[in-house]
Amino acid sequence: MQLEFVSDDSVTLSLRLIGDVTQDAYGPSSEPLSDAYGADVYQRAVLIHLGEAGFIDSRGVGWLLVCHKRVREAGGILVLHSMTPEVAQVLKILRMDLVMDLADDETSARAKAIATTDA
Repeated sequence: MQLEFVSDDSVTLSLRLIGDVTQDAYGPSSEPLSDAYGADVYQRAVLIHLGEAGFIDSRGVGWLLVCHKRVREAGGILVLHSMTPEVAQVLKILRMDLVMDLADDETSARAKAIATTDA
């Protein structure tokens, strides 16, 4: 799993997750989002493109939930979007749409982030 920078404007930080969504590559004490972008990242609107993720395991879901919680507690928003069918199916089965902010594409994700930050 690798987080790749896409863009950063005054409203959103856009990232692309490449590879399988799992925290195995980082270890339990590491948090790739804050390690790469600092602790202030949780106060932002963060969009993560999952279109290049072919697999998600329980550790990956756990990592996304922890990120979601930290972002919410800090006043930001984390929106996952453009998921592969495999990842979308796992998140749907686990009913993550009830807990996390999910969007079909980047345009929808950006609209959701802007609506939340303007509220």
